[in-house]
Amino acid sequence: MTIAVDLTALRTRALNRLLNHIDGSATDLWPEIAGASAVDFADPIRAELERDRVFATVPFIVAHSSEVAGKHDFVTVELPRNKVILIRQRDGGIKALINSCRHRGAELVSEESGKCRLFSCPYHRWSYDPSGALRTVTLDDTFGEFDRSQYGLVELPVEERHGFIWMIDDPAREIDVAAWLGPEMDAIMASYRIDELVSIDPHTYRRPTNWKIMQDGFLDNYHVKYAHPNTAGKMLHTNHVVLEDFGRSFWFLTARKTLDEYIGHDVVWDDSMEAHTIESCFLGPNTMLLKHATHFELLTFRPVGADPNQSIMQMRIMAPSIEASGLEPEHWRKRWAKNWGLLIAILHDEDFPILDGSQRSMNNLDAGPMLLGRNEIASHLFRRLIDELIGSPQ
Repeated sequence: MTIAVDLTALRTRALNRLLNHIDGSATDLWPEIAGASAVDFADPIRAELERDRVFATVPFIVAHSSEVAGKHDFVTVELPRNKVILIRQRDGGIKALINSCRHRGAELVSEESGKCRLFSCPYHRWSYDPSGALRTVTLDDTFGEFDRSQYGLVELPVEERHGFIWMIDDPAREIDVAAWLGPEMDAIMASYRIDELVSIDPHTYRRPTNWKIMQDGFLDNYHVKYAHPNTAGKMLHTNHVVLEDFGRSFWFLTARKTLDEYIGHDVVWDDSMEAHTIESCFLGPNTMLLKHATHFELLTFRPVGADPNQSIMQMRIMAPSIEASGLEPEHWRKRWAKNWGLLIAILHDEDFPILDGSQRSMNNLDAGPMLLGRNEIASHLFRRLIDELIGSPQ
């Protein structure tokens, strides 16, 4: 069952609350200050629980559908428990196959992406169909008899929804993205029609930083003018957030400084407001989706195995294709290359040094307890979800 969400009403309520926050130097608040501990970001036992009770339990986004648009197109993805091949099937469906030959475990695919009609193991040349079925056992007259139907590539649960490819990193699980998102967030995601867009040059970063520190950094509106004084801090308001909590996910609105001209007015949302705000969704457990006037940005964060000090961040821009945009191809390419250039500069020069340093600090043994303020509402909700998943019975 789909629940209708009146996004115009939601945005109008949020917009007027946001204007009041800016006028009154306020923000949405959590009920109380919470304590925090460095052990949550440096403890290998905690990291193992997150690997197995978060990423092996619930759906999370690993790609945009346009990245494997054609039959037999594939991308490879490193997940916390498994390295995976995502491949488009002949019938248009998608499969997620563990990137490991069932003979002696050799890696089948080393490329990040491509097109493949047959996976051939480099070690002994066993081969597999794009469906994962074992096709060839070399020199099989000497190898011996066995049930080949039981030795195809191991599949992981995968589902396409709202233009994204979602997975659970455990072959024993079943996946239901709509049930995980909940009716409100599922309806919001459907309204965005991201399946009609294309992913433009996705970027992957491997960082010496706990994945939750990375995630926190992009939920946090409290740091903007302090960490980014000459870039984002000049354009965006700091410490003004309006948030709607949907349980496992949440929706929130923040402001560009150009919104100030509407302070003191009752405003009804229309498309012109997209130029003055940023609409964001946290899609539990590890994803930020930002809606801009011309495009969407998607940021995902996940651990490397059970190492608390390593993570993988992926960043995507989704926008209308060259044909749908009506732009000349060269203009289209220059527009998104410029956009990427600005994003990468902020990441490398401002975000990454601070977040990497935070991880080094989390390994101090005697730094003392930490605090999470009432104004850091998104981070409270993120911690609530991860703690619930880790504490849930298996």
